[in-house]
Amino acid sequence: MLNLKNLFLLMTLLSTLMLSACGSGGGESQASASENGTLELAMTDAEEDFLTYRIKLNSVSLKRQDGAQVELMPLQTEVDFVQYQDLSELFAVLSVPAGHYDSVILNLDYTDAQVVIQDAQGNALPAAVVDIEGDAVTTINMELTLNDGETIHVRPRAIAQLTLDLDLSASNRIVSYDPARVEVSPFMIGTTFLDGDREHRVRGLLESVNEAESKVTVAIRPMRLHQGAFGSLTMGVNNETRYEINGVEYQGSAGLSAMATLDARTAIVAFGAPSREAQTRFLASHIHAGSSVPWDNKDVLKGNITARSGNSLTIKGAVVELGEGAAHFRQDVTVEISEDTRISGYRLGDADVNTLSIGQQIMAVGEFNAAAASFDVSEGHIQMKPNRLVGQVVQASPLVMDLSLINRRRVEQFNFAGTGMTDLLDADPDNYEINTTDMDITGLEANEWILVRGYPSAFGSAPLDFDATTIIDPDFSARSARFDARWQLGTTTGVSVEGGVLKIDDTLARSRLHLREIPTNLLQDLSVETILSSDNSGRFAIKSRRGGIHLYRDYASFVAETSRLLELGYKVHHVGAAGIYNGNTAALDAQVVTLYMTRVAL
Repeated sequence: MLNLKNLFLLMTLLSTLMLSACGSGGGESQASASENGTLELAMTDAEEDFLTYRIKLNSVSLKRQDGAQVELMPLQTEVDFVQYQDLSELFAVLSVPAGHYDSVILNLDYTDAQVVIQDAQGNALPAAVVDIEGDAVTTINMELTLNDGETIHVRPRAIAQLTLDLDLSASNRIVSYDPARVEVSPFMIGTTFLDGDREHRVRGLLESVNEAESKVTVAIRPMRLHQGAFGSLTMGVNNETRYEINGVEYQGSAGLSAMATLDARTAIVAFGAPSREAQTRFLASHIHAGSSVPWDNKDVLKGNITARSGNSLTIKGAVVELGEGAAHFRQDVTVEISEDTRISGYRLGDADVNTLSIGQQIMAVGEFNAAAASFDVSEGHIQMKPNRLVGQVVQASPLVMDLSLINRRRVEQFNFAGTGMTDLLDADPDNYEINTTDMDITGLEANEWILVRGYPSAFGSAPLDFDATTIIDPDFSARSARFDARWQLGTTTGVSVEGGVLKIDDTLARSRLHLREIPTNLLQDLSVETILSSDNSGRFAIKSRRGGIHLYRDYASFVAETSRLLELGYKVHHVGAAGIYNGNTAALDAQVVTLYMTRVAL
């Protein structure tokens, strides 16, 4: 393998495949197709209204300009894109024949899809998946054509990059809630640059530990797959890297030394980010190993604690991954714990079963009883995950919130009985008390919306109700945003080109502006009137029903093609855009724009 460079996605899109190929550093002549470069494949997702979006990814292929096609996927795999809302996963590191590639093809299988949406009350609704004609969806091929300047040049001794985004928002429309139906028309875009803002995950089996050079090498096994040739990755570690090995927590050199005692092919899950300083180009911030990783046919449950009675935890909207590989969404699951249950992930070694309280996001390893909808972790392991609250400030100091969302689930789904030292002191979601020790909260004001990250207080110990680690005060003049608008086929288009930018009139459209971490009810008075690109670069794509998907790197070329198609009688059926929203000007400065256009008979 050549040296690797990790490629990860902008956080604005909803589902992403990322590719990075080693190519040539000099000259324009194409390398011999008999030579190989290296390619990395990763997957991620941003937040959406889906609780589960699990489909099979049958294949990912590159098509070379000479017509040759290269298959990138070593195995078919099942993917729940909702599980990748906060991170990217390195999927594979593969050897790819040298050449110029101008097309990417994905095959998606919806035959046994599990798609679950939530209604306005937060109820989970399993949805039927249909196409634009209302028929059940089976397999779908998507092809992305890369325009001039965007082709992938795979050559030895240098690095080429491609990020592919399967945009869930542009690809899906919730038709109804009763019955629950989702209309699917997959939309994929891509670009040849990367962004390292998101946390990234690598799963697999331990190959080696180099204590002298502070490196750990992993044979990649994504999605809990136990077989297949997915390549390997060498990660850097440092004194800040935290470890959990066979249930014991470490930090720095002590953790690396403990890693060095493990047998080869021990299960590994690592979290981190690309690093220009690390020779390995990937720096791990957290590493789980051994029995701290769900492996060896163990059942895994992921979800949020919505109620607790003694040692019984209620999880609403749980994802259960069975040891043999099957995964299911369950409306309600009871998790049984005991004093012997290992708890980790809160502070360095100081968590126990009393720490598990309402609103805590968990990953549990134990035994699932499908008939009883129960999950036994009495002798198992629970990892606590960081949590996030969204709500309004009731009182700035000490901080009290009126909660709206806990880990993207509506607060009405949570029962706070038993959280207080007495019944009268149970946590009140309308007046939720936040511990902000050593944090600057001088800028907070009553009635404003905020995001708080951290952990609920131990069960039965409130007040205080929540221990904050981060507080984010939203700024509507410069906020990461996502905008979507759909018009019925045949209606007057709501998209026009004026002065080199897209103008939006969503009067006749179903539209939604989504500001990252902010509830939609706060955004009712905000709108998008202009979509622009201040630096003229990003990912811009046009899809027509029969013309495939065409990608543009610069905004000006994209707008020029949009204008040309509008003059030919095309209408915009759907627009999706992601970037920075300015509420003062109602403008979205976009890094990503997708248009779905249809030809109207003249």
